[in-house]
Amino acid sequence: MSPLRAPRLGGVAGGVGTTTLATALRAYDRGRMSTELDIDVLVCRSTGDSLHAAASLIAWLGSNARARPVLAVTSDGPMPIRGPLRARLRMIEPQVGGLVVLPYVAHWRELTDPLTEAARLSEIPSEQLPRPLRPYGEALVRVAEAVLRSGLLTPSGAPPRTAMDGPANRTIPTNAVPLPSMSNRTVPGVPPGALHDLPFQATAHGGNP
Repeated sequence: MSPLRAPRLGGVAGGVGTTTLATALRAYDRGRMSTELDIDVLVCRSTGDSLHAAASLIAWLGSNARARPVLAVTSDGPMPIRGPLRARLRMIEPQVGGLVVLPYVAHWRELTDPLTEAARLSEIPSEQLPRPLRPYGEALVRVAEAVLRSGLLTPSGAPPRTAMDGPANRTIPTNAVPLPSMSNRTVPGVPPGALHDLPFQATAHGGNP
């Protein structure tokens, strides 16, 4: 199978984890999302204002028959998402091509250059990562799986799903957020926890395709 292009990521604002995810996923970092950009993954934080901004952008995409992105939600702390924020995630989920919660990595706040560590996550199966990084490594696999299933990386001759097509990849469990381990799930053709063999072309973050 010919490699697909790398995913394009955009954030609802600065500081929501877009560059970290793009670096870890070896994807294009398109910065802050606007209605002029086409993206495959929309990134926000697990806060009320950030989720509201994501929901507004997703609604605009749907009303304009634009392809719906996968939504990656960067956890704002170590505790699971509960209450009204969890309810908002459930309301957003049917409107996107997939929804993945990215776990909080506490020690990244202490590193001078956390992107260097993030860049290595896609090179090592998640079960071989240091324990504090394994949940994020597993979440990367879920993001890649959601993007591949969405059809957003297919050539122009094969139209991607749009916001009118209905949910494609439900990932919020019935009893907890963030999501559980991917140990029993796989990306098609890829061993659990491994990103280095994914069928899209890797790229350095920070550029446009």
